[in-house]
Amino acid sequence: KRIAVVGLSNNPEKTSYMVAKAMQDAGYEIIPVNPKATEILGEKAVPSLKDIEGHVDIVDIFRRPEYLPELAREFD
Repeated sequence: KRIAVVGLSNNPEKTSYMVAKAMQDAGYEIIPVNPKATEILGEKAVPSLKDIEGHVDIVDIFRRPEYLPELAREFD
């Protein structure tokens, strides 16, 4: 399964990092979505959901609620 992790931080102390690392350790393919990063957890980061190539099974979002409508529009 491929999981896009929106707002994934490259800081190991952040929840997004710990959760993504656990999913990666469990065998899931992680796609970091962070416009300020080029690589997180050894995976190439993309700036937005629109930049992901191929199928994504799950989108895991680590952003404040006010950003959710904008993220949902990326699926239009």
